[in-house]
Amino acid sequence: MKRIGVLTSGGDAPGMNAAVRAVVRASINNGMSVVGFRRGYNGILMRSAQQDDDFAMMTSHSVSDKIQRGGTFLMTARCLEFKELEYQKRAVDNLRLLGVEGLVCIGGDGTFRGANALKELGYPVIGIPGTIDNDLSYTDSTIGFDTALNTACECVNRIRETSDSHERASMVTVMGRNCGDIAVHTALACGAELVMIPERPWTVEEVADRVRWGVLKGKRSLIMIFAEGAVNSLTSDLGAICAKYESLNEISLHHITSSQVAMMIEALSGHETRATVLGYTQRGGSPTAADRILASRLGAFAVHLLKEDRAGLAVGVRGGQLVAGPIEQAMQGRTEPNEDLLSLITELS
Repeated sequence: MKRIGVLTSGGDAPGMNAAVRAVVRASINNGMSVVGFRRGYNGILMRSAQQDDDFAMMTSHSVSDKIQRGGTFLMTARCLEFKELEYQKRAVDNLRLLGVEGLVCIGGDGTFRGANALKELGYPVIGIPGTIDNDLSYTDSTIGFDTALNTACECVNRIRETSDSHERASMVTVMGRNCGDIAVHTALACGAELVMIPERPWTVEEVADRVRWGVLKGKRSLIMIFAEGAVNSLTSDLGAICAKYESLNEISLHHITSSQVAMMIEALSGHETRATVLGYTQRGGSPTAADRILASRLGAFAVHLLKEDRAGLAVGVRGGQLVAGPIEQAMQGRTEPNEDLLSLITELS
């Protein structure tokens, strides 16, 4: 191949810039030119008024001073139209018109679905896992996960201090969609007493009992880590709970939030409980050294595969070693939590 393209799509993740940098510089070092597409698959569809808003030729200078920056300088956006075959074919036509012979797609499962659609049309693609959720089962770690974890830990440490001062329980909501990896790792790293994740059923009653027991043991503060998708694995009869306690009568059961769950825990445990949602703070910030190194390794690896005319693959890391497998298999999400870490959290709490 003489020319390849690169894009970042879906939610941003710290380390995406480092991955783009690696793709660009490895390509140039291997005698290939690179086109950077802006706003994910939208850039390939070329719908902007100005060409520069859709794509640009990349040079070594284009990626200078980028490895330490969070977000993605190519920008990112979702592209719902790309689910349709008409737009997928248009994208392939546009890529070939530009002389782009292969494409590196950096993102999560949605990005990989778009890449797989291009692969089904016979176009060479490589997927690089860039998502803080760490929800792709084929790789031990995704770009951005380590940074998001460290950000969450820093926030929880601060929340622990104020919780200790006020002798209260704090429930901290972290991101991760349907994967509890951020929650589990944060809980263990911060010494949390409890963790609630979407992969394991739980009840408000059990959590309230653990809070009461912690207070009886003399704990001044209790930290509970709540994965944003954990409400989907909640099995309590919330209607019955809200009907029993006057303080919960105004809670709407149509859309349960972590703040409402905290109110229920407080009502059942009799102990002051507050909720904090970390939100998009976990996506921002300078990537950790681990994420920069992972992104650099995967970016260069993707280029080497395309140079060898190997495509239709997703790259990742298993046991510290670089791996590549069919991209359609890489879209499978994690379905089982890390039982060893969950047991350790309980043992050490």
